[in-house]
Amino acid sequence: FAMSEASPRRPSGTYHLEAGAATALAGMTAAARADGVRVRVRSGYRNWTTQNASYQRAKRNYPQNLSFYAPAGASEHQTGLAVDLWDGVTWSLPMANTATGKWLFRHAHEYGFVLRYPEGKSKITGYHYEPWHHRFIGKADAMKFKNNSLTLEEYLGLA
Repeated sequence: FAMSEASPRRPSGTYHLEAGAATALAGMTAAARADGVRVRVRSGYRNWTTQNASYQRAKRNYPQNLSFYAPAGASEHQTGLAVDLWDGVTWSLPMANTATGKWLFRHAHEYGFVLRYPEGKSKITGYHYEPWHHRFIGKADAMKFKNNSLTLEEYLGLA
């Protein structure tokens, strides 16, 4: 299960993702491109300093919306297994209604990625719905998430 594959060292794959996640991401973006859909990475791996700066900026600028931001040490981006994906144009919640958002919603699990913070599950995940945030857990496990209503916490029996 990919969750245990995260290492404390900086990943070195594409976007500094762990090797399995980087390979799966390449396959997923190629498949999307073949379907005429553009998938871009807005953010991949973040080191502690980068994550801390992002969180501190959010605390200053969006104190009412901190459930969209993780403090350093608590971000999945620091594992090298999480990516924020978009079309390169439309960001935030409207991204879900783009061709990219719709394609990811239907296909990301086929490449081992799950929508990490599904709509209506913030009481379980602790984060608001984020249609852009995908977590690599491996294809075998991700196939169980195909309707995007399951959270990782529920899958692992933690919720």
